[in-house]
Amino acid sequence: MEAINNNEESYSIEAISNLERAIEDFAEIIEDIRSEHANIKVFNSLQLIMNGRKRRLGDLGNVESPDDPMKVQLMVYNKEYIEEVLEFIKQNGFPAKNEVGSQFINIRVPKPSRMQLEEIGDDLMRRTNSACLKLVKIKTNTGLRIKAALEKEFIETRIAGIATKKIELSYERSTKEIRIMGLMKRKNILGSFFTTVERDDTDLLKEIAKRAKLEAQKLEAEKLKLLELENISNENNLAQKEITDIILDKDNDQDLSTNQA
Repeated sequence: MEAINNNEESYSIEAISNLERAIEDFAEIIEDIRSEHANIKVFNSLQLIMNGRKRRLGDLGNVESPDDPMKVQLMVYNKEYIEEVLEFIKQNGFPAKNEVGSQFINIRVPKPSRMQLEEIGDDLMRRTNSACLKLVKIKTNTGLRIKAALEKEFIETRIAGIATKKIELSYERSTKEIRIMGLMKRKNILGSFFTTVERDDTDLLKEIAKRAKLEAQKLEAEKLKLLELENISNENNLAQKEITDIILDKDNDQDLSTNQA
């Protein structure tokens, strides 16, 4: 019977593991999304006529913004196209330069516009909703497996109910975490342009503020604890020094008495 219980419990264990992995995957995806991607997207989509054909800059070179969101770096794949691409960029109003012998074109760009940032924000919402749908799929698939196992009497109704409850609780927690992560990233990207859009944004912002407050309190408590430990350590060192001084004084008195004798 013990072996059966282990098998039955594996339904919720597997589902919860998959839900947690989905959160980790989403965190990795949004980590690489930054405001400078707005300018990179613009340059990737710019088109010029090359040998009688329309070509996107993104097809002619690699566009990056490695150090500064106000600077874009284009590495042209074919050196023969550098002069033509450089002139095209300048004609579009962007200060650009190329060092002799280098395949890189360095371009100064303005701050991303509100519209550009909102496009990134919209993309983040799509990614967030997509990640939440992935959670739904995980929960649904596992639920169907539990239902099938129950119909075939592989598991008891009580065990199926417990597993389903565990999965539901983990699903709700995972969904909330993903929506909070997406909202925080969107708020960070949009800055002063941020506004609530989704119906649960306001409630999630309250949760974020609550967590930030608790984290600040935790850090403050840890800081006070470190100070307390430091004070105790200083007091112990001072006490040890006083004891050492007393011992040294006694030794000096004994030496003086011996010399006088």
